[in-house]
Amino acid sequence: MNRVVAISGVFFWTMLALIGCEVDDGSYGSDSDNITLTSFANSYDSKANDTAIARIDETYRTGAREIKTTNLINSYSNQSLNDLDRTVLADNFEGRLENKDIEVNGRTVKRPIYEKNSNNKLDYQTTYQTLNLSGLSANSYSASTNIEERRGILTDLSNYSEIPSDIAFPEGSVCYIPVVTSERSFLAFNDKNKTGYSSLEKWIEAAKQRFSDDRDHRTSQFGVGIANKQKAAQVMFFAYKNQPAYEYSGVEYGKDIYEANYVAKGSTDPNIDSRFGVVDCTLVNEVAGDFITEQIKRYY
Repeated sequence: MNRVVAISGVFFWTMLALIGCEVDDGSYGSDSDNITLTSFANSYDSKANDTAIARIDETYRTGAREIKTTNLINSYSNQSLNDLDRTVLADNFEGRLENKDIEVNGRTVKRPIYEKNSNNKLDYQTTYQTLNLSGLSANSYSASTNIEERRGILTDLSNYSEIPSDIAFPEGSVCYIPVVTSERSFLAFNDKNKTGYSSLEKWIEAAKQRFSDDRDHRTSQFGVGIANKQKAAQVMFFAYKNQPAYEYSGVEYGKDIYEANYVAKGSTDPNIDSRFGVVDCTLVNEVAGDFITEQIKRYY
């Protein structure tokens, strides 16, 4: 199975490799018992009839998780923010990933997954490696229609094209690269992941149609949850013509069908070397976040 770097999306690249070591182990302003991860998000503001841009500050501290949304351009709709607790299903296991009993030690965030009707728990944690962005501009990222030719460090200086390409991050700017470690493989979902499909079979048929090209795919079905009574499925699309592989997961829970996120047992291996593909550096510290905020306000 493939690995994801965070529980945040419904598909993921499967060709991530830990090849280099451009990571800096400095604390960069994160206290030993809390860490704030800053990102930027877009939505549509119907009143302004235009794009809305917001700054998202996600803070983990011992015992809790908080999300602060700040409008930068127009009014951002936070309906897309998936901050709810999650149901977790694994082999003969059902539990909850909740926003409580969190432990923070430096840049490692531990979030226990409690088994249903039990005090047993699974170990699940994320360590945020850091990469120095000081002096880096949008020119550090090379886009291409060919996935294999994309190189460099992708930051929001590239994602927001109105920002001049020669503007560089100030001293003290870093990005956070999440490394997820899980005691076992599992599927996670909540109410925001609910689909309108009437059965898992309908979801599978729809998932098979997500690519119009001729790439091969593989479908697997299996049981999860208590006594493995819940039905789950995964549809894997293999790499094709320099395009990466994708995997989608679905689960039937109660009377509903959910799009689920898959987390593999062990630790993820994120790409942290820009010579071997794109490094995703869109999760940043306060210094970099303040800088991007200033540029968005200035040029948008």
